[in-house]
Amino acid sequence: MKISARGRYSMQALFDLAHHSHGQPVPLHVIAERQKLSLPFLEQIFNKLKKAGVVASVRGPRGGYILTRPCDQVSVGEVLRLTDSSFYAAAKADPKAASSLLKADERMSQLLWNRLSDHISAFMEKVTFADLCSETASNTCPDCTCPEYVKDMQGQFVRGERKACGVL
Repeated sequence: MKISARGRYSMQALFDLAHHSHGQPVPLHVIAERQKLSLPFLEQIFNKLKKAGVVASVRGPRGGYILTRPCDQVSVGEVLRLTDSSFYAAAKADPKAASSLLKADERMSQLLWNRLSDHISAFMEKVTFADLCSETASNTCPDCTCPEYVKDMQGQFVRGERKACGVL
């Protein structure tokens, strides 16, 4: 299971939008500059996300893109499903189709990898962009799209009730 460049870029761009927008539209060229990503590639990604209703565009001199829901309601898995179809296609490959052609030890290995893929997919569905934002100390803006959630998560980290994704 591998996340494509499109999937990685979409996650970077959505994280940037969730982390820096503070409820205001952010122009794609600003995200592209901050994340060092190709603007035409981001335009393709955001068109898909806009069609799916994850983001909306705002026209005008102060225009750009905004999240259509609070960042604690947008999962990494949702964004990957929309922008990196190969990630979920590999994760959801039918193990029975190929298993009849495999030897017993290869079948066992295939089943193990399929179960791991299921766990990774489930994890991606649970992690929201607010979870990622809450792990960055700089996300203390009062205009955050989900300030209570971020504040609660940061409190759990400080009290040791929850480990951050980046902590092993």
